[in-house]
Amino acid sequence: MSIKTILEQKPSRILSLSENETVLSAVKKMAAEGVGSIIVLDGEELSGIFTERDLLKVCAKDFTKLDSILIKDVMSKNLIVANSEDSVDDVLGKMISKKFRHMPVMDGEKIVGLISIGDAVKDKMNKAIEEANMLRQYIHGS
Repeated sequence: MSIKTILEQKPSRILSLSENETVLSAVKKMAAEGVGSIIVLDGEELSGIFTERDLLKVCAKDFTKLDSILIKDVMSKNLIVANSEDSVDDVLGKMISKKFRHMPVMDGEKIVGLISIGDAVKDKMNKAIEEANMLRQYIHGS
């Protein structure tokens, strides 16, 4: 299955903010949406991603300045991105080997979504359950 199929099952809205917004602004948006990451844009272009892990690093240095630290100074950059046609297995493998949990999905130069490791694992679990059910039916002759 491709990443595109997973994205079709998720809300189409991409949560994002400008790289010139503050950490506090990002935290408020993430908390309001109940998500662990937010896409960072420079105009319309993908610039980075800000995650819970990035927030921990900021807080460990000085949590009193969340309202003045700009996202562009603390976000994750040099991202590994997925293509909407990539397989779930390939994307999950990259996330596991590089130890990150959120991956922007691109279609050419356009960002089309964000996939989490949870999305990929859920897809794999659903496939495993479906296969197990098919095997049970085959074994029992139904």
